[in-house]
Amino acid sequence: MVIKFLKNRVVAGILVGLIITFSLSIGIFTDSFASLDRVFSNNLYSYNSPSDKIVIVAIDGKTTENPPIGMGLFQKWTRDKYAVAIDKIIKGNPKVLGIDFIFNTSSDFVAKSVFNILENEIDSSDSNKDKLELYQKFVQEYKSSLNDPLDNQLAAVLASGKNIVLDAMIDGNGGIVKPLPKFSSNTTLGIVNVSFDDEGRLRSIKPRFFVEQDDATYDHFALAVAKKYLDQDDINIPLDKEEMNANFFGDPFSFPMFSFVDVVNGKIDQEIFKDKIVLVGTTDSASVHDEYYTPKSNSTPMPGVEILANQIQTILDGKFLVNQSKISEVVVITTLSILLTVIFNYLSITFSTLLALATLALYYASAHYFYRKGLILNMVYPFLAIILSYIGAFVYRYFVADKDKRQITSAFGHYVSKKLVDQISENPDMVKLGGEKRIVTVFFSDVKNSTTLSEQTEISSWVSQMNEYFTVMERILQKYDGTIDKYEGDAMMGFWNAPIPQANHQELAYSCVLEMKSTLLSLHQKWQAEGKPLIDIRIGVNTGEAIVGNFGSVGRFDYTVMGDTVNVASRLESSANKTYGTSVMTAGGSYQNFLIREIDTVLLPGKNSPINLYELISAKSTATAEQQQMVSSYQNGLLAYRKKDFTTAITEFSKTPNDPASQTMLKRCEALQKGQAVAGLGTDMVFRIANK
Repeated sequence: MVIKFLKNRVVAGILVGLIITFSLSIGIFTDSFASLDRVFSNNLYSYNSPSDKIVIVAIDGKTTENPPIGMGLFQKWTRDKYAVAIDKIIKGNPKVLGIDFIFNTSSDFVAKSVFNILENEIDSSDSNKDKLELYQKFVQEYKSSLNDPLDNQLAAVLASGKNIVLDAMIDGNGGIVKPLPKFSSNTTLGIVNVSFDDEGRLRSIKPRFFVEQDDATYDHFALAVAKKYLDQDDINIPLDKEEMNANFFGDPFSFPMFSFVDVVNGKIDQEIFKDKIVLVGTTDSASVHDEYYTPKSNSTPMPGVEILANQIQTILDGKFLVNQSKISEVVVITTLSILLTVIFNYLSITFSTLLALATLALYYASAHYFYRKGLILNMVYPFLAIILSYIGAFVYRYFVADKDKRQITSAFGHYVSKKLVDQISENPDMVKLGGEKRIVTVFFSDVKNSTTLSEQTEISSWVSQMNEYFTVMERILQKYDGTIDKYEGDAMMGFWNAPIPQANHQELAYSCVLEMKSTLLSLHQKWQAEGKPLIDIRIGVNTGEAIVGNFGSVGRFDYTVMGDTVNVASRLESSANKTYGTSVMTAGGSYQNFLIREIDTVLLPGKNSPINLYELISAKSTATAEQQQMVSSYQNGLLAYRKKDFTTAITEFSKTPNDPASQTMLKRCEALQKGQAVAGLGTDMVFRIANK
């Protein structure tokens, strides 16, 4: 009962699909493949381009080269260098200026260039008094780090601008590290803390931070810049686990970048900055390691200032990303697992493989589509669901659904052509192995005088010749979709319309027989050239009801046919052909596509009911005029014979002296004309064949 229930492919597909869903759901809710999912998801970030609203002034390798090309080591700069660059940017009228530095300390050293200026001024003074006054003034200006002139220069530049955002950071204790008040008095602070996934990639940010010591909430740097640019007090950002997934719009160094030193030296047209978001930060990894791996940087890390640019553009363009929910993932894998398993249960391995590959490709394409819509689909479990459904369906089919099908295929592989085996395997219900009555066409063939020929031929040569003969005949029979029943010595048996129905089974049998005869003539030419004896055959074909099924013992059985139809076919091959000198005898009557002649009405050996004998001569399309004349003369003679007009019959049968059947009937008519008795012939003109 359970096996029968499980053989329902839809029910089994649902059960297998639910098992797959349950197994994968455990992984979903335990984040078993979360890292792998993120790795595959990185491939989705490929349909964006950097905004022309954002430019970067980069402290790059050129800037940190030694003078005169660059400005020297970044860490030894004085604040006036920042002041010069920022002042030039401000004069370009940017919409927002974001500076990726904190400036949380005062300068604690005096640059060598300042001492050089003091030295020149002192050397140019005439009196010691003037020199002393210059020195005292210098000491007064620089003795307090809180009143460093170069810091003041930078502070003044920052105070002159508008919509400026400076860095701030949350420290390990939850406090905030901010720029000095002189730098931040006219600016907005933006938090630049970062968080990494398990693979060390930066892909999300926390948009807002509450700082308890200030009892205030600070925006992330990217959000602060975006609010300034959009002139909005608040922006609604969809969150995923309290963080905003940043979109990425290009590989590292994709955003427009201008060298910091070129800005300082006036080599950059300030109009470039007009109404733009200008970000200032480091990109030279040799000077400072402000660089991180992102979904768009597999081998080359992305500078921190460019990551900020991507985060800002995510907010400006509204291209927010949200990961697929776990419940949604379960729904997707449930749908895929059940639907595909059910379909795979019905498809061949070729079409199942194509469907599996197509579904994998379709889901991958869907993932890219939904990414553009802001949804990151899971990139592991749906693919596993498709693969496991494919495997699960074929495991089920192998051990349950197709078990009988394989047995049938194995059972019939030696009997029928590959074409029929495929049909049987695809439709096993068409075959009833237990036995059934069915109309079939049965075929028998036998080699004439095989005993004599075998005795006259060397054994190995005769075996080789017979094997060649059987191989060729078997191929022809299978070509016409016949079923090989058995070989008995030099005899061969086959049948049609079983194990699967064939509406034209009689026509297939007749066509097969005629091709066997013509092919045998070709073999004669080959054997004659090889010095081998020429084999000729007799064939009997009969159509009627028979029992078809597996017959034999428990340990060994064959699929065969039994019944009177089979016996008649055997008698036609042996007794009838021998009596009339024919080669292909049937009891199936005329057939529109074939040239057939009626031979006689007889009682076969062991039979009490008369039947009409017919000889299959050729296909009508290939019949010769001589064959057609022979059939016509014979039919005329047979009609006269049955009317006991033996004179006319003798005249007609005499017209074909080379036809054994005509000569047999001629001798019979001559005897009857003389009043002689013909052994086996009844008064009803039915002839009893004595020999088997």
